[in-house]
Amino acid sequence: MGKFSAIEGHPNLVKDTRSGAVLNINKNEIENAKKLKQQRKIKNQEQEQLKQDVADLKNDMAGIRQLLVQIVEKFK
Repeated sequence: MGKFSAIEGHPNLVKDTRSGAVLNINKNEIENAKKLKQQRKIKNQEQEQLKQDVADLKNDMAGIRQLLVQIVEKFK
């Protein structure tokens, strides 16, 4: 890693003098950001699962509807 220099007026930020990147050195903020990212990832996975479940239910209902039509046709 390169050397870091403090950013005036921002005690939780430093600048990597080699790459010019601004880095947050506050461990609490970093951990909170990681937790939020993980929560968003879980929420997105749950939403995708719900979408898949709804699609599966629609397909199942279509199949049941077809079977009911066939049953009704046999009794006509």
